[in-house]
Amino acid sequence: MLELKEVTKKFGDKTILDHVDLTVEDGKILCIVGQSGGGKTTLLRCISGLEQIDSGQILVDGVAFDPYVNSTNDAVIGVVFQEYNLFPHLTVLQNVMLAPTMVLKKDKKK
Repeated sequence: MLELKEVTKKFGDKTILDHVDLTVEDGKILCIVGQSGGGKTTLLRCISGLEQIDSGQILVDGVAFDPYVNSTNDAVIGVVFQEYNLFPHLTVLQNVMLAPTMVLKKDKKK
């Protein structure tokens, strides 16, 4: 289960996420919709560790987790953004395998 508690993210004086609470149970699908500039992408970037939250807490299965500094790779969160860019010289499978092999150092056979 993924939980966000009081998550806040600011860029300068502009508050993008203001004390956001969210719970996503295992096996559930969540759609995030809203107006342009509403913080959807920032929320996903914070959850996946591409941005560091300013305050609040992210929990995975009830345990505090900071995806921004995760170095153990034991609790990884992945996000597929709507404007994906595949490498045209690679097959779909090769594109999908890039992150696990390059970032997580997984064997290609796995």
